Amino acid sequence: MRKLEHFELKKDYAVFCPVGEVSFDEMAAMISRAVMVCRKQKIEKLLIDSTRLSGFDLPEVSERFNLAERVARDAASLVKIAHVASPEWVRFGKFGVIVAKNRGLDAEIFQSVSAALEWLLQPVEKKTSPTNRRDRI
Repeated sequence: MRKLEHFELKKDYAVFCPVGEVSFDEMAAMISRAVMVCRKQKIEKLLIDSTRLSGFDLPEVSERFNLAERVARDAASLVKIAHVASPEWVRFGKFGVIVAKNRGLDAEIFQSVSAALEWLLQPVEKKTSPTNRRDRI
């Protein structure tokens, strides 16, 4: 597998900032690959900046749903993701974020890198296992 372009390791996280004219499906595949690299290398935090991508229309609801579901599956609840996107994309609301969160992904969308990093670099909350029902009886 060739090196993932525009992917950079920082001290406590990774950054994926792809550039170019691509289709929506190509963008989704690139994001998916970056998430998988993080998961395989045990990188717990990923900043995705898609603001330098062009070539596709704003995604339809079904496309946002499928992308969010795919990224959540790829992350397997092991990668926290902050996505910096164009104002038009963010204005769509947080439908994709809600879909991803419902599938166990800790994710958020932002219009600026600074806001995304502030959120991303907050300490990860340790998930506690649910209390065994028999313990309550």
